[in-house]
Amino acid sequence: MTAPGTPSNTPPKTPRPTPVPRVRSALLDGLAAADVTSFWDGVGARQPVVEPALESAGGAGQVVVTFCWRSDDAAEVLLFANRLTDETSLADTVLERLPGSDLWHASFLMEADWRASYCFLVRDPGEEAPWLVDGHVAIRAVLDRGLPDPRNPARCRNRAGISQSVVALPAADPQPWLEHRPTVARGTVTEHVLDEGLDGGRVVWWWDPPGVAEDAELPLVVALDGEVWTSSQSLPTTMDNLLADAAIPPVRVVLPSSGGRDSRWAEMGSTGGAVDHLVSTLLPWAEARGGVRRGGAVIVGQSLGGLTALRAGLLHPEEFSTVVTQSASVWQSDLSEEVALATAAPALSGGPLRVHLAHGSQEWVLAPGHLDLAQRLRTAGVTVEETVVNGGHDYAWWRGTLAEGLRWALADCNDSNRP
Repeated sequence: MTAPGTPSNTPPKTPRPTPVPRVRSALLDGLAAADVTSFWDGVGARQPVVEPALESAGGAGQVVVTFCWRSDDAAEVLLFANRLTDETSLADTVLERLPGSDLWHASFLMEADWRASYCFLVRDPGEEAPWLVDGHVAIRAVLDRGLPDPRNPARCRNRAGISQSVVALPAADPQPWLEHRPTVARGTVTEHVLDEGLDGGRVVWWWDPPGVAEDAELPLVVALDGEVWTSSQSLPTTMDNLLADAAIPPVRVVLPSSGGRDSRWAEMGSTGGAVDHLVSTLLPWAEARGGVRRGGAVIVGQSLGGLTALRAGLLHPEEFSTVVTQSASVWQSDLSEEVALATAAPALSGGPLRVHLAHGSQEWVLAPGHLDLAQRLRTAGVTVEETVVNGGHDYAWWRGTLAEGLRWALADCNDSNRP
């Protein structure tokens, strides 16, 4: 873990604590090259292929999931599945070819509630593997060349906006608020610029709920990385659906952009400078714009944004009374100083700080830090709700679980402004 105050923009490359759970598929092992065309037209037409786990291989909660790629010409095919693939041991998720066929495949024994994004990287004959740069693994630098699974319609986009496929096994939690519903009234999204004199300013987006007067004072939600949640991930659509289902009360949402990759690392990393901007600039602007209640905002964030959200709540609980995080980058800082300040601070008049702390069970770097942080927060008097999702560091589950975090965060808001 990086010591507080030590800048770093490279997550630790820690090998998996357990081997990649690669297994054989009974279906694929029984397939002859002459049967491959029928496979592609039948079972293989919808990917990935899911089979019950053999009793000797796993329990009732496990399945064998097989990823397939079709190519006559490829020399090598790498599956990159979020936090299943180990960057320190890529060979564990390289597909094998069924001899004499165009079928490449790899099978894994997974718990039946797993959800993850994935893509394929293909090496052509005579070329260097696309996941290598000058002979060295540089997988993060080339993931924008990853190919989604053409036989899987389920997709999401990563932070860079690149489309990836999604595997959601049969017991994965449903995500009922993601897709636009034609019959649901839509809120209004407007774009604004703060700090106009500073390098073009900082873009923020503002979501107003449908059917609510502009001057009605509503709770405020601050969603970090607004450029992601208004483009590749549609948080406004999720908010529309949650409101239509009466799953949350009316709120207003402000979505500040991170200012680009370099600014994001500089402001949201170990130095924590983003919190100052939120308190000194963003919140006063939101309050001056009107229609929001002073104090007690909900702040949400993922990864570095999650770390920033936690800092904001711990350092300024009078402004941010509830924090919703997913996969917070606790490898950057364990927040010891901030938790100590929260412990020493007098109790808030509105009650203790509330934190919804979620992480993926496949995040072997982050999981121990999240479990430790949850205990230390409770000791400091913070109300903590923990969620562990069978997934990695991944919008594939963040975008769905965020809705559940918001439902928890807003459950105690009064109902006076419900439509």
